[in-house]
Amino acid sequence: MAHPEYLAVRAKVDAFTSETGARRAADFACRAGCSACCRVELEVSDVEAEALREAIAALEPDRRARLAERARSRSPGDPCVMLEDERCVVYEARPLVCRTQGHALRYPSGTLPEETVRATSDAGEVTWCPLNYGARPPESRDVLDAERVDVLLAVVNRRASESPLSRTPLTELAKR
Repeated sequence: MAHPEYLAVRAKVDAFTSETGARRAADFACRAGCSACCRVELEVSDVEAEALREAIAALEPDRRARLAERARSRSPGDPCVMLEDERCVVYEARPLVCRTQGHALRYPSGTLPEETVRATSDAGEVTWCPLNYGARPPESRDVLDAERVDVLLAVVNRRASESPLSRTPLTELAKR
């Protein structure tokens, strides 16, 4: 069973992104079938890996087999191994980074690559998917403090894991 503290953090992030997405729906290109941000090979913390292992185990056997085959044949630059027909096969268990993609995220100044910074404030630098917020930029209530989410995840992972600094590539989870 996924760690309860992790599930609580995930629920808070989901509440924020759902509320913001509903309020700013006209400003969002993100929806089922959009996989513009799914073009990287992610690594996840132990608590996220456990939730993903459960989700993968719950897949139909033929879907698990296709997932494992994609993982074995993956090349650098390929879309995320969890994508099938441009949709995430483990969507309900996707990691926090995937749950927040597209939304306006604030990080401490100097953290983001310069080309990804879309706005600055006294509280830090803000980035978001260039497909979103085209008509008007995000308001302060639309911005998620990504550093705070990262810290919460690190604390939960430290409590739940014997090796809190380990990371597992999604491709490795998919091969099993």
